[in-house]
Order: sequence, then structure tokens, then C-alpha cells
Amino acid sequence: MSAAVVRHRLLEAQEVIRAAPPNLKGGDEALFMHEYLREIPPTDLLVVQDAEVLPNGFVLSKRRLLPESFLGAPRELRALKAALRIRQYHAFARKLPVQRALLLTDEFSNGFFHWVGDVLPRLEALGPAETRGRTLLVPAMADFDYARQSLEPYGLHDVHFLTWSERAVCRDLLIVAPIAPTGNYRPLVMSALRDRMRLHFGAVPSGRRLYISRAGSARRRIANESEMLPVLEQFGFERVLTERLSFSAQVRLVGSATILIGNHGAGLTHACWMLPGTVLFELRRQRDSANNCYFALANALGIKYHYLTCKAVRDTKPTHTADLVVDVARLEAELAALTQRTLIQ
Repeated sequence: MSAAVVRHRLLEAQEVIRAAPPNLKGGDEALFMHEYLREIPPTDLLVVQDAEVLPNGFVLSKRRLLPESFLGAPRELRALKAALRIRQYHAFARKLPVQRALLLTDEFSNGFFHWVGDVLPRLEALGPAETRGRTLLVPAMADFDYARQSLEPYGLHDVHFLTWSERAVCRDLLIVAPIAPTGNYRPLVMSALRDRMRLHFGAVPSGRRLYISRAGSARRRIANESEMLPVLEQFGFERVLTERLSFSAQVRLVGSATILIGNHGAGLTHACWMLPGTVLFELRRQRDSANNCYFALANALGIKYHYLTCKAVRDTKPTHTADLVVDVARLEAELAALTQRTLIQ
């Protein structure tokens, strides 16, 4: 490693144990069993001298692209493509001098799930002492209203969202490595994040039951949502389109809920604001054992994770784009058992 990059340990490795879903069905063990025990690697802080942060999130040190620009190894980014992007932003982005800077992002930080699940935990774990005297840089590719609002509870004195015509030239840059591999979580960090957001935005328990709809999305929708809605209404669920709400309103709404249901997608990330003992119910694709980020999130926060497997409209579609068909009769039976159990408890 270049002498321009120095590492310091922030968090040690941690073993995370997760409980099986309360409604686990015979034959579905293979979906979850490989996630019951997970080793979270240690997290480092990297101090980089004379670094540049480009508006697309790339970090350069001595004109070399740092691997910390990426959530994982940049296997899919060819060297030529990376070189062209670097040349583009050097040619068209003006220099913004910053003496002491802080960076929490990587190339996946331009999505809601990754911002909440990967970026905010880095800031939560870092603590105020390390942020003091530094300018938090947010690349232009992550400049969204929800990102700006989510930073408010931290009371940071100096935050700069880069424009697409700016590149930060940093004398001293502090980079926080991932707190956990994406889709995995440190329970204490996530609980602290939840408590901070609930307190700042005023989330109050109300016993609401919410269904987060993806009807306005271009992919991963419920194809037979119109058939499913009467069943949800029967059990007192409200249909919500979270993209129509501000971040603060989303925290207050979902933070008030007792049960949150939805299909695999960024909307379920709002389970971050729910209290221990509440329920996250995921509508997930049959035989998909890879996408367990919400199962892991629920376990980290002390939330009960329930699920229902659903067929894809087209088997050839990958999980991240496939629309699902919900077996309405099975859903009704699951909700009847769940709500009865909740009433008894």
C-alpha cells in the first residue's frame, strides 16, 4: 500500500447470530440457514494524503484509483472505462480545495437501500470526535433529498454536496470503510441509528399496519396487487407509496408501525425505524436464497421477520427486476395467523 494511505482500526470483527423466521416452512430452510451465523470483518479508517474525490464518487491518490471507491472489488469496471471517467471529470470539473475531509460513500451510494444500510452506519459508528474539523463530502451521484435530510440528526457543521462540475482536492481525507458487507449489519450500530432517527424526526408508536407498494416502480412489482389489496384491507393494512413522502415523513410513518409488509425492494429499508418486537413481512421470490438483506436487518434490530415466497411472472428474469405473483389465499392464511399471534402476545 502507498505510504500516502494509513489505516486505523475503528471496529473489530464481530460474530452475528440470527434467528430463523417464526413462520419458517418445511423445505425453506435452505433460504436462510447459511445466514444464521455471519462473521463481520473488522472496519478500518483510512487517512489519505493529497487525495481527490470526483463527483461520481471515485477517489484518487497520486492519480491512482483507490479500491475504497468501490463496495467490493471493481471487477465489472474495466480499466479503460475507469480511465475515461477519470479523464472526463478531470477535464470538466473544477478544483475545490478542502483541507480536512471525510468520505463515507462508494460507487453504490446513489441508492436509498445503500445510503441507509451502508453509508449512515459508517457515520453512526464514527462518532462526533472524528467528524469534528472535517468537511463531509458527498459525491454528486448521491445528492438526493433523502440523503440531505438523513444527515440532519447528526448536527454536522460542514457538509458539502459536490456538483457534477466539482472535484474535491483534499490535503487530508478520512475514509470510513464499510461497517459490514452490504446486506449485513452490526446490531448495536443499527439500533443507535434507529434511535437517533426516531428521536430527531419524532416517530411515535401507533399500532399501524403498512403495506409498501411498488406500483409506481418500473420493476419488482406485485403483478396481482389489485387481488391482494382487499386481503390487506381486511387485516387493517394501509397502502403506502413511500416515494411520495419526505424522508422525515417516512421515518415517522414507518416508525409508528407494528407490521410492515412489502416485496423485496428499497421500501423495506424503512424497517430501520421500527421498534423491537414489531414485524417485517417480506414477499420474496421462490428459491431465492441470495437476497437476505431484510432478514438480516430485522434480526439486527430485534424485529420479527416473516415471509411468503412468491412466483416470478417470468422465471428468466433476475430477482432484482422480476415482478412477483402473490398467492392471495396463502397470504390471507399467513396474516390471519400473524395477527392472531400478535393479539395474543
